[in-house]
Amino acid sequence: MTPTLHLAAEAGAHGTFSWGALLFGLFLLVANGFFVAAEIALLAARRARIEERAEEGDPRAKIALRALQELSITFSGAQLGITMASLGLGAVAEPAVAALFEGWLAGTPLSPGARGGIAFALALSIVVFLHMVVGEMAPKNLALAEAEEVSLRLARPFRAFVFVFRPLILVLNSSANVLVRLVGVDPVDEVNLVHTPDELALALRESRRHGTVEPQDVRVMTAALRLSDIDAEAAMTPRVDLVALADDAPLADVLERAGTTGFTRFPVFHRDIDDIVGLVHVKDVLIADDALVAGGTVADLLRPIPAVPESRDLEHLLRDMRADRSHAVLVVDEFGGTAGVLSLEDVIEELVGEIEDEFDLTGPDAESSDDRVWVVAGTLRHDELERLTSLRLPASEAETVSGWMTEQLGRLLRRGDTLRTDDGWQLRVLTLEGRRAGDVEVLAPDTPDARGSGAGT
Repeated sequence: MTPTLHLAAEAGAHGTFSWGALLFGLFLLVANGFFVAAEIALLAARRARIEERAEEGDPRAKIALRALQELSITFSGAQLGITMASLGLGAVAEPAVAALFEGWLAGTPLSPGARGGIAFALALSIVVFLHMVVGEMAPKNLALAEAEEVSLRLARPFRAFVFVFRPLILVLNSSANVLVRLVGVDPVDEVNLVHTPDELALALRESRRHGTVEPQDVRVMTAALRLSDIDAEAAMTPRVDLVALADDAPLADVLERAGTTGFTRFPVFHRDIDDIVGLVHVKDVLIADDALVAGGTVADLLRPIPAVPESRDLEHLLRDMRADRSHAVLVVDEFGGTAGVLSLEDVIEELVGEIEDEFDLTGPDAESSDDRVWVVAGTLRHDELERLTSLRLPASEAETVSGWMTEQLGRLLRRGDTLRTDDGWQLRVLTLEGRRAGDVEVLAPDTPDARGSGAGT
């Protein structure tokens, strides 16, 4: 038996029961729970919510915010309070309860030594149980469930305790910091609130899971966080899909093309499609003089179009387009040729999804007949396919579904070509658009487990 337990047993065996000691023990038990709840609540509380309440003028929130701004002192104070309460509980409550049990056992034929041992064992069991449940676990669970509310309710009394014992807390905290520095770590007084984009995306997914943020809002904010991961090549309208006009074409051609395609802007080339010199807007033709429309050429209403490399990420590109007041840019490949054109609408679609209007003839990115079958566009990117169907294609150089299938087969696609992934997904070419896949049927595996592994989650 350790000296402490020996003294406690001896006090229980030879002491007299005192209601005052028992009540003081209950006070220490509550105090222990108070410090545990304060520590856990301040640790689990969302600082943004506390700051919001403080800005609204809540005095409790202002006190709690000051505690969060010096977490090292705050938690040292909580630990001091817990230690003082726990030691006091062992020194006062255990002997008092042991004396109570020993009095109850006085009329039994047990020897004094046996009565003292039994009384001490019962007292220790009860006090430890109450200390763990009432003084530790229940306050901890309460603080985790209602972190902000508990931190606000306990802010005043806890800060008062820290104020009174601050000199002692500073000494203890400084001593602890010396030990921390000895292992090569610099102590901090405030939690770092800076988060990486991946951490923010994880927080958004958790918020969606708990229903605090709408799924569409999560999608938009998550897409905004990953704009820097998407380059111009991935979001542009590729060269083969461009509807372009020669610079010497009559202006009437602009109105004709607008009527047949629904487009309002057309890239303009001089010699060929690799020599884009600007773009023409149908609005400029509509407001132009009749004489100019009748006898002028596209070159007369030419607007400049900035050029960017394929590798330019959308985050910086969007910033450039806003600064230049440009609604479209020319995407140039590594050889200086035209790779495609990227419009402001293309960037916005990365945030909110496909934008369809009355002139859109292509339909949605994916149509699902049930929870296992989708028909997707061959031009769909890998990340868009994963978002729509949960299928994560193996890594490759190709950006699109059609490109990946072509890469796997090692030849141009034909209608009916079918590929299977290692985890049981099936892709089949339904239609062709020139030399690429138009519509592709995606069939999920039969088992949910296989679908999960295909998603790579």
